[in-house]
Amino acid sequence: MKRLPELGSDAVVRLSRQGGVAAIQALSRPREIEFAECDEHQRGQICSVLEGCLPLANNATTGRGDQRFYRIELRYRQDEKDDELVIQVPENEAPGDLVRLWDKGEVL
Repeated sequence: MKRLPELGSDAVVRLSRQGGVAAIQALSRPREIEFAECDEHQRGQICSVLEGCLPLANNATTGRGDQRFYRIELRYRQDEKDDELVIQVPENEAPGDLVRLWDKGEVL
């Protein structure tokens, strides 16, 4: 099973909702969360949400036809180099915590 890399205070999470028949920028509402601006509890909650999304990631079928999906771009530093992980979760399989994180920037 795929695991989330260790994330430090330099990590940045960018969430957006994409796909559908008509790509409307206002509906994607990208949200960026910088771990440097979060306390340890908030970071833990965000990591928990991201861990829960890993088994749902379905890059092969997301975005087909009119299916919307959440795109999670995770930028972090590992072994003294910048790295990135992209997770795409179909909207109909997205956990409620991911939707709240994208919509309001908060978990629970």
